[in-house]
Amino acid sequence: MLKDCIEIFARELEKTEKQFGNREKYILDSYIPADGDYIVVQRDGTLKSRSFKLDKKTRTLNGMISGSQLDDDIKFYDYHSRLVSMDKPQDPKKVIHSNSYLSFWVKQDSLDNGKLDMQAIDRYYDVLKSPRAKYKNVQDAKMYDYIAEKVGNVNQEKLEYSRNWIKQNIFKIKDMGIELTGKNYLKIFFEDDKELYVREEQRYVMTKIYNKNDYNIEIDGQILGLPNDNLALNSKKPYMEHKTRKKTVPYLLTPQSAAVQRMFFDYLMNEANKGNTNLFFDNSVFDSKYNKNGITALKNGEFIEGDFSGFFLQIQKGKEIAIEHQDTIVDYKYNLYKPFVYFNVLEDDVTDEQYRKYGNKKELLAVINEVLFSKWLSGNFFSDEDKINVDVVLKRNILLSRDAIFAWLYKGQSKGIQRVLHLVSMNIIMSSITNGYIGKAVKQFNLMKSLDMYLGGNDMKDRYIDIRNSLSRKINEDGYSQIESESEYYYAVGQLVRYYISLSKSKDKNHSLANPFFNASNDSVIKNRLEQFFKKYDYAIKDNYKRFDKLYTMIISAVPDGKVRSEDIIAGYISNNLIYESNKSEENN
Repeated sequence: MLKDCIEIFARELEKTEKQFGNREKYILDSYIPADGDYIVVQRDGTLKSRSFKLDKKTRTLNGMISGSQLDDDIKFYDYHSRLVSMDKPQDPKKVIHSNSYLSFWVKQDSLDNGKLDMQAIDRYYDVLKSPRAKYKNVQDAKMYDYIAEKVGNVNQEKLEYSRNWIKQNIFKIKDMGIELTGKNYLKIFFEDDKELYVREEQRYVMTKIYNKNDYNIEIDGQILGLPNDNLALNSKKPYMEHKTRKKTVPYLLTPQSAAVQRMFFDYLMNEANKGNTNLFFDNSVFDSKYNKNGITALKNGEFIEGDFSGFFLQIQKGKEIAIEHQDTIVDYKYNLYKPFVYFNVLEDDVTDEQYRKYGNKKELLAVINEVLFSKWLSGNFFSDEDKINVDVVLKRNILLSRDAIFAWLYKGQSKGIQRVLHLVSMNIIMSSITNGYIGKAVKQFNLMKSLDMYLGGNDMKDRYIDIRNSLSRKINEDGYSQIESESEYYYAVGQLVRYYISLSKSKDKNHSLANPFFNASNDSVIKNRLEQFFKKYDYAIKDNYKRFDKLYTMIISAVPDGKVRSEDIIAGYISNNLIYESNKSEENN
């Protein structure tokens, strides 16, 4: 799959090169330099500077001026001055982090803590002066000779100019009128032809672009090796090797292909820096009749607004970019096959605008994310468990449901989704009740039943309204009445339990007292607990006694069959209480 994604990426590079004459524009337009202070030493010796800092909330780079030639130059210089990784430095002691004599990167605290001194500066430039000398391994030296033949010799005059400038000025930056932030990077670039920056980068990169040059082979004068990105071969990861092949490494690439793969991972890092961690690679770009973007990068909770078939990568930024999840998506549709209707099954606040039709997956995820998961789901589809900092119940239900919800909405795989959504909804609803969030529980219950109906369950949009009207009539009329269905019975139980708890003199009503009823294994348990509550709160039942007595009598005389209907008890519990209805007063929760 990775190979397919890189092929689509390469196609995008080709399109960019045809349009603008420069394939790197596809990378550089979205490139975000690291936080720090940047200095360009111009050809005439004057200095220009910038300070950049990434805003972690907006994912925009403060200090960057759109359309600025200086900023465009800095992005270009910076992009071509990077190390492949900190494990493959030019400076063996890793104090200086750039890759050629045209740039000089150092952490600003190294200026004050003694790590950067004249010896360190000379150590860096001495390596760059005679680059082949450091390659003791035969395969490493061979790779250097391969690229040196293409890029030519090091320009010793320019190298010594850079060395002398750094020695004379690196500790006098503030005296030059440039204020340093005091942390992050200080990066110095020497203005020069961009072609030279590229050649010197290649001199470094082509010897480091493979995971380990010991794996390289040569076929008809062409070197093939194991790419460095997102792969590691060591004794702790034997599964990465193909044991049945003559060469046990996963796959081998030419230096040119490895360079494209490196650009691919650069692109992934750019998108991760912007908060775009969900990437969709459309394989229709290979069909000549389509002329659209091959790659769509989105933030969590965002959707492709159209049809899609192709590949999906979920990425995370650490010290390096990591592909956390990958999958093939077939025949994705943005619009729902039928509108989802969020029904107000318990007659909640009729003015709430969330009770409406939803036509696409973005809207549907948004309401599920907000109502059920308190906005914690969409940002945590792929988060490590220890990084989800919410209460234990919500966290457990996010982990229980996120894979199924993602597969349903993003991949069109609906198998088992109704069962999962119903289960986590019940868990979350009971947690809301326990914590006293009755209004929240009502909205969650309405959403649960609406999702049940949408996914093939029974039509419930008027059922509880009918039950409520029936019970209201019975407790207010004279004469004998009886419960007519099991759903009506358990709804009535919920109403009675809520009434009992309302009688508590405690300032904060302890809604957790209702949990034994929600979790009751049979009706005998319910009847026994209701009797206990009657004895506990009998002294407080004065007003509305007639309605209480009618409701209590109907419940005690009813004998339901089958399993306890917990969700009907919950529906009765969280609905406005009928015993108080005639007084036009609301229960204080």
